[in-house]
Amino acid sequence: MEEAAAVEQPQEQEPGQDQWQGVVEAALPSTPASAAWPRIASFCALDRYLPSIDVCELAAGEDGRPGCVRYVASLAPGTTTGEREVASWAREELLEIDGAARRLAYAVVGSSMGFGRYVATMTVVANEQDDEAAAGSCRLVWAFECEPVQGWSFDGLLGYLDGAVKSIAARIEEAEAAAAGAAAGGDVVAA
Repeated sequence: MEEAAAVEQPQEQEPGQDQWQGVVEAALPSTPASAAWPRIASFCALDRYLPSIDVCELAAGEDGRPGCVRYVASLAPGTTTGEREVASWAREELLEIDGAARRLAYAVVGSSMGFGRYVATMTVVANEQDDEAAAGSCRLVWAFECEPVQGWSFDGLLGYLDGAVKSIAARIEEAEAAAAGAAAGGDVVAA
């Protein structure tokens, strides 16, 4: 599933009611939902799975509890985390986390990237198909609703999120493969 599986285009709405809504998803063909979920649920570990994020730190509250806030940032090219010359940043509040449904919801509460109101969910969905190969796989589904973002087109934001969810899925797949190799006695180190 290389392309975004489901995408909702912005609906025709009355002036002043502009909203963007969309859904992107990515397949994890070798990772069961039970293994992917703890990586998504670790709210302040986004930098491990999204290559464009260099910093992800707890800014307020207790990690993994609704109400906590994470600070995420991308550093300017050529800088290191020690120098911390930030190119872009956001503060994101965890609104809800549901382990049974393998879903979390968060909102951008401040950013340097033109976001106003932005609320999103990330859900890990088990593939429950008759196909035995699909039984140990899952999908990441990232849904969002926001005001139009300054400096972005809807298609630009959707493309960014589509690339991001695919990157997260690939990193989780790599981490799971490394963990499986380490568990089997291999020399691979888990991410």
